[in-house]
Amino acid sequence: MAILLLASACSSSSPEQNPAGNPLPVVTTTALLADMVKNVGGDLVEVTALVPPGADVHSFQTTPADNVAVNRAALLVSNGGGLDRFLDQVIRGSASDDAVHIFAAGPLLDLDPDDDDPHFWQNPVFAVKYAEGIRDGLIAADPENAGDYRANFDSYEDALTKLDFDIASTLNTINPDRRHLITFHDAFGHFAKRYGWQVTALVGSDASQVSPGPVVEILEQVRAQGLPAVFAEPQFRFGLLEKAAEEAGVEVGTIYSDVQDGEVASYIDMMLFNAKSLARLLR
Repeated sequence: MAILLLASACSSSSPEQNPAGNPLPVVTTTALLADMVKNVGGDLVEVTALVPPGADVHSFQTTPADNVAVNRAALLVSNGGGLDRFLDQVIRGSASDDAVHIFAAGPLLDLDPDDDDPHFWQNPVFAVKYAEGIRDGLIAADPENAGDYRANFDSYEDALTKLDFDIASTLNTINPDRRHLITFHDAFGHFAKRYGWQVTALVGSDASQVSPGPVVEILEQVRAQGLPAVFAEPQFRFGLLEKAAEEAGVEVGTIYSDVQDGEVASYIDMMLFNAKSLARLLR
């Protein structure tokens, strides 16, 4: 786990350190991290996500309100691994001297030096590591409530362990010949490794633009393999992909890499939705 006390070059004001039972102000870079903080922090925290649910983390632009939120935070939670590097400048420039800053994916970054996929949370076992880092960050920022954070973490760890079992059970209903996840955005490599799937993506983990050639080429491969569906996150369901899939005779299913408002508003709901979406369309 990476826990940092921000250097004195940051703003000189101090964050609100949970006085008189007020919630601890926490800022996360993504909505998914905010959900994890709420699970570990419970009613003791007030969480703000810089990138709101449904927004594309790769193209998001901050506002002055984000700088204000960062400045008053006692704990800042980033993913790390390059996913939210563009927010580092905002955090360094606006955070309080006394704020604690953690990188939730920090303990996982040395697993495979050749792996540049920062979406570690797609493996629920790795999500437990995220939650551990968040627990320790909350304790560092608010040691008086350490017992509550540990108890909340224990409950959340149990829920994440059950999630892993439920995903595996759902995916096991799919014929092994169809366990090939083809997505627009390369965000699901850790999911595929955890459950023994093959994964192919049209664009890299930074969600860069794609030209028509790779789309047509991959969909031809899909048709040759007899796969009935490919998958895309809602923000990446664009005309070229939909049209090429229609011509290839395959469906474009929905999958998520981050939480959104509605039926995938939590990490656990999102992961279960993805597993059920795969099972429904590839079975």
